[in-house]
Amino acid sequence: MIFINTMNTKKIILSILILLFSYTTNARDNYSLQTGTYSVLNKVQKDLDDGKNEEALKKLEKIISSGNIKDYDSAVIYQTIGFVQNNLGDFNAAAENYTKALAYEALPDDITHSLYYTITQLLIYTEKYQEGVEYILKWFAKEKEPKAEAYILAATAYYYLENYSELINFASKALPLIKTPPLNWYELLLAGYYEAEDLNNAAIILENIIIKYPKKKKYWIQLAGIYQRLEDDKKALAIYELAYAKDFLKKKQIIQLCKNYLYFEMPYKAAVILEREMATGRIDNNLEMLNMLVDAWILAQESEKAESVFTEIINSYNDEKSRLRLGQLLIENEEWEEAVDVLNVQLETEDITLLSKINLLLGIALFNSENIAEAKESFTQALSDKNTEEQAKWWLDFIKRKNEAAKNS
Repeated sequence: MIFINTMNTKKIILSILILLFSYTTNARDNYSLQTGTYSVLNKVQKDLDDGKNEEALKKLEKIISSGNIKDYDSAVIYQTIGFVQNNLGDFNAAAENYTKALAYEALPDDITHSLYYTITQLLIYTEKYQEGVEYILKWFAKEKEPKAEAYILAATAYYYLENYSELINFASKALPLIKTPPLNWYELLLAGYYEAEDLNNAAIILENIIIKYPKKKKYWIQLAGIYQRLEDDKKALAIYELAYAKDFLKKKQIIQLCKNYLYFEMPYKAAVILEREMATGRIDNNLEMLNMLVDAWILAQESEKAESVFTEIINSYNDEKSRLRLGQLLIENEEWEEAVDVLNVQLETEDITLLSKINLLLGIALFNSENIAEAKESFTQALSDKNTEEQAKWWLDFIKRKNEAAKNS
């Protein structure tokens, strides 16, 4: 997350050198080079123009070690050494020599100001974040109109120093200055809000990201996740819906979308998506997902579709709880014969409560199919569990009273 452009740094440094030579040309008392220094720097400039950085460095090191040069000359030479080392990619040495140049306090104010910024870039690039902060704060103290990049530079240093309040302070100043800020600027500020556990502002940043960078899938998911953490499930659902329409969601998020639909009592939408995604294989056709699908169809009052899924579960997984639920659904729909077919099977389960519930439902289906004797047998078997005992007794009493009434008529 380093926000430094070494090419821009070189341009800045080169402009500083040009300014220094202009000061020399103007021959102002405090900013004029000695004749020997000026001659060497001209040769150095030619070497740099020819790409001979090593030779330029040797000339500079030789004159700085010779002694007998005034502070301004020393400052300019160290500054030029820093420039050459920057060209050579030795950023630590470049920063060190720029610092030496400033130590003489001999450079013009505007050059000193520009070097503060350059040193900041190099220190942050070389992971000396605390020192980088010290220099960028000096730069801000004198800069009348800071650019957005400067705020991001400071925010970057504070990120690595884990000072998230200052990160937020500086990064939030940068974004309004640019019409379309780079994505990594948003990411930097977002990281600050995450670390500060400021989810409301994190959501605002993510909203901006998906507006300006709508094809970046992960930010849609992050935004929906934050809304859920903020317990704003309606907004989370809206984002999931939009993301699904754009085909941004993976299996986990699609399942979450369906759960949200169920939570907000939109079971038909949940069922349609589950069925579609299970057909394509993006969601597993397992017992858990089939149960979610059947629940959605039932809530959507799509009994035929629910019955079809129940049948698939029973055939694929021999799931007796699903058999019980299918039987109950068929009885609710007064599909008596179909209910008998589903429930009147030899079960392998040792769950007495489940067996008793199935026998109770089977008895009801048989009774309404006018198979009274078989119904009595099923109700009698349902007496074996306390969960069904009372209802089974009621049905047996009802059959007894009905038979007695028939005899007396």
